[in-house]
Amino acid sequence: MRKILLVAFVLVGLGVGLLAQGLTADEILARVEEKGFMGGETGKVISVVRFTITEGDVTNVYSFRVYSSRGIEGQPDKSLIVYLEPELVAGTMFLTWTPEEGKARMWLYLPALGLVKELISEEARKQEFISGSGITREDIAEGFKYRDDYNAKLSGEEEVEGTLAYVITLTPKQGHEVEWPKVMLWVDKENFVVVRTEFYDAEGNLGKVIEATDFSSDELGYIPHKLTIKDLKTGNVAVLEILERKKADIPDDYFDPEKLPLLQIPLE
Repeated sequence: MRKILLVAFVLVGLGVGLLAQGLTADEILARVEEKGFMGGETGKVISVVRFTITEGDVTNVYSFRVYSSRGIEGQPDKSLIVYLEPELVAGTMFLTWTPEEGKARMWLYLPALGLVKELISEEARKQEFISGSGITREDIAEGFKYRDDYNAKLSGEEEVEGTLAYVITLTPKQGHEVEWPKVMLWVDKENFVVVRTEFYDAEGNLGKVIEATDFSSDELGYIPHKLTIKDLKTGNVAVLEILERKKADIPDDYFDPEKLPLLQIPLE
């Protein structure tokens, strides 16, 4: 899955070009993807993120520090996710390199074993980042890029929680295998962030929803600081919260898979 994110507005005799003020669905998606998974502009950023996963009666909380480098000329976008809690997995690291074209590369560092392993198989890449989160390792690495696998159609405009949004319908490109045969996105017209995403299965049933809330601006731009991911088939709910993010001078060693066992990163 390459994936993220109603007052009905009926179009009668209006063209898509007029509705989008000259923007096509593909151009709108390009504006969305420029922001990346954590939002923000180019450069190096440190963020603190919390995941709360509820599966039935069990709730688990995970927190991470994310070191990212985006938009550096001649280099792929890079991200190092360091597990802070729970204590059992603290110090585990997930490193990604994402080029403009082609698949992302991923590495997992397990401190208990002192082992750095590149994740190459499709099974490893598509494994959930955290069990019950509904987000795969590949989603994290590639930032929900839909344009590679889907054709996009601008279906209209709708209001979502007071925000006027483009409605984009995605269907698979011929010959491309995808998890969800239909994806719908609601994209904030002014800020080009996804406020809602719906995923439909082969029978046309709604299977998963991602809702973005807690929008605000900081020195890096305007983003939702909370994403709620609801798996309608299992009933699992995952809540991702961006607690902090700031520009920072991050050493290049943080993005070198061979250097991961040598890094002295605080886990507090």
